[in-house]
Amino acid sequence: MNNGSAFRAFTDEAGQFLAGLKVVDYYAEPLPSAVDERIHAIVARFMTGTAVERTAFQDSLAPEQRSLFGIYGHRAATLAVRQNKRDWLLSGLVGAVIANYIIPPKRNVEVSLAVFYHCAQKIGEPTTTLFSEAAHYAQPELANKLTAFGQRTDFNLKHFGWQEQKTPEGVRYKFSW
Repeated sequence: MNNGSAFRAFTDEAGQFLAGLKVVDYYAEPLPSAVDERIHAIVARFMTGTAVERTAFQDSLAPEQRSLFGIYGHRAATLAVRQNKRDWLLSGLVGAVIANYIIPPKRNVEVSLAVFYHCAQKIGEPTTTLFSEAAHYAQPELANKLTAFGQRTDFNLKHFGWQEQKTPEGVRYKFSW
C-alpha cells in the first residue's frame, strides 16, 4: 500500500472512530482515558501526513468530529502539565489546529490558545517554539494567529477567562466566563 493509500485508510478509520463519539460523553470521561490515547495517536498520524493529506483529513471531518479535537486539545494540555510531557502539549495544540481548521465568525481563537500558552510556561517549554511548530500544521489564517500568540509577552490566564484548579488528580483548567 503506498503512502497516499495508507493515509486515506487512516482518514477513513479515524472518521469511523470519531463518528462513534459524542462530545458530551468524551468531555465527561476521566482524565486520562482510552479515548485520549486514541485521539493522541490520530493527531500523531495526522502530523506525519503531507500538506495535501492533512487538508484531505481536515475536509473529511464533520463539525462534531472537529469539536472532539477541541476537547482533546485541552485534555492533552492538562495531561502535559500533570506528566510534564511536551509531547502531550504539542499534540493538544495540533488538536486545537484541527478543531479550528474552519474558524467560525465571531470565534475568539485566542481564548482556546490561552491554556496552551499557560501550560507551556508551566512545563518550561518556550511558547514561541511550541506555537511555531503547531503553526506548521495550520491553515494560513490560523498559522498567523498561532505564531503571534506564541510571541506574546503580556499573558495572563485569567484575562482569557480560564482558571487553574488543583484537584486530587492534579491540575485542571476551567473556563469561567
